[in-house]
Amino acid sequence: MISKDDVVKIATLAKLDISGQEELFASLFSQTIDYIKILEELDTKDVAETYQVTGLVNVFQQGLENRATLTKEEVLQNAKEVTNGLISTKGVFDRE
Repeated sequence: MISKDDVVKIATLAKLDISGQEELFASLFSQTIDYIKILEELDTKDVAETYQVTGLVNVFQQGLENRATLTKEEVLQNAKEVTNGLISTKGVFDRE
């Protein structure tokens, strides 16, 4: 069973305000984990591994042949800012 303290910790990490609903989420999380535990009973030793099941393919990748690409210098000359030979950008994550 997931405790209310676990729910508060998860909500804090996810930056979610669930004030007053800790018991509800503890129950929902516990139900979800119980459901997932049922899957552990399945015998999957003879099931082939797969990374996708839709059958879709990348139509843009025709083969593994080499294609002409930009050199590092050509790429860097288009960058607004370069640091140590790499493209630099402003930070995108809000860290406290």
